[in-house]
Amino acid sequence: MENWEKQLKNDVNRSLPSMIDTRVEETLKRLPGKKPKRRFFYGLTAAAAALILTFGLSFFSPTFANSLKDIPVIGSAIEFVGDIGMKKGKEKGLTTVMGEQVEIDGQLITFTETLYDGGEIHIGYLMQAPEKAQNDHFMNNLELFIDGKPIGGYGMGGRESEIEKGMYAGTISVSVRDDIPDSFVLGIRPREGKAWSVELPVERKGNHESYLVQKVEQQKDLTILYDQITFFPTSTEIALRLLIDEKAFHSNKYMMLDYQVIDDKGRVLQPFSGGGGGGGPVDGKVLQSFKQYYEPLEEQPKSLTIKPYLIDMNEAAPELERRQWQGEKMTLSQGEIGHLTILEVTEEDGVTTITYQVEGEDLYSQSTAIWLEDSAGTRYHFDQPAVRVDGTVNQYQVSFAEVPSFEELYIVTVAMSPPEFLEELEVTIELEE
Repeated sequence: MENWEKQLKNDVNRSLPSMIDTRVEETLKRLPGKKPKRRFFYGLTAAAAALILTFGLSFFSPTFANSLKDIPVIGSAIEFVGDIGMKKGKEKGLTTVMGEQVEIDGQLITFTETLYDGGEIHIGYLMQAPEKAQNDHFMNNLELFIDGKPIGGYGMGGRESEIEKGMYAGTISVSVRDDIPDSFVLGIRPREGKAWSVELPVERKGNHESYLVQKVEQQKDLTILYDQITFFPTSTEIALRLLIDEKAFHSNKYMMLDYQVIDDKGRVLQPFSGGGGGGGPVDGKVLQSFKQYYEPLEEQPKSLTIKPYLIDMNEAAPELERRQWQGEKMTLSQGEIGHLTILEVTEEDGVTTITYQVEGEDLYSQSTAIWLEDSAGTRYHFDQPAVRVDGTVNQYQVSFAEVPSFEELYIVTVAMSPPEFLEELEVTIELEE
């Protein structure tokens, strides 16, 4: 009995990876050669396996720490590393700008802005730390407060990237289960030591549209209750509940459950994060509530199709498709799931951008499974997740700050199995004005 109670408690509060990123990350781990540089990009999906990051702190002399405070703030962290939803919120003027600073063992953290439109709370920060281990991070084991009161159930994730030597930009995203005010002060401090704390003003900005769904789809041991869809300026939120047979719950049968969301134009929405939790078994069933977040849409679609599927994390070592770029359109197989067609490779201001078309069973997951190599097999990974080209259904772009010379530029992808869709649980939701 204590085991499921502990698991449910962890599901509410722990940080977990996005399904898509987990799948690609695990695929890349099984490849021979150099492993990809890990990004601090983990979401809140309680159906995923936990990505456990061990954070530490670097120690500098007091003289050096004081010198860090004299380095000027260079701008918005969201502009550097925010996802497409955060960046749209920034463009629409929905951020609350600030310059709060805190020093953590010689690392100077400057909080540049907060962003809240009714969905997740986003925080941008810059970190000055000339010597920083890959997993060094101040986010480990934090306590959060709203107007001085501890937050009950919440999930937290983030992304961080080095933007120049000794300077990092990052974002923190917080999903709170309870209702919160439109304007408040968000307090952050470590659970242990209490050596530092910061208070950040947060203000809800922007309009949204919500639609009650109230659709129920079920199979033998799992029922999904689709409750509500909300279109925020920075995200598309889908609220749903899972009713799982106790036996299936304890066996983790649906631990790797995720959702592909497609609009009326056939576009697969980019997943951001998700999370939730619930209580214990009642009459042999476990009920859990979740909120899933996807890319925002400029125009409200006439319908959304939600296709639940299970991710196979036990696939054998995948085969690679590796071809040299010759300046002409070429197609790379991704196995049973589909293929990529490279349309063009361009370079501007030191940034190389690849435009390509995706065909297959899981367009966004396929779009992220691409990287570059030189003739020696050294890997180069994109700086931001793949972005769909405006006005298209299945064309994407990724950009690289570091690439081999065009003479030895190889484009690489990987064979993948199609998702195991749970067709009985699929639903198309019509959205009326």
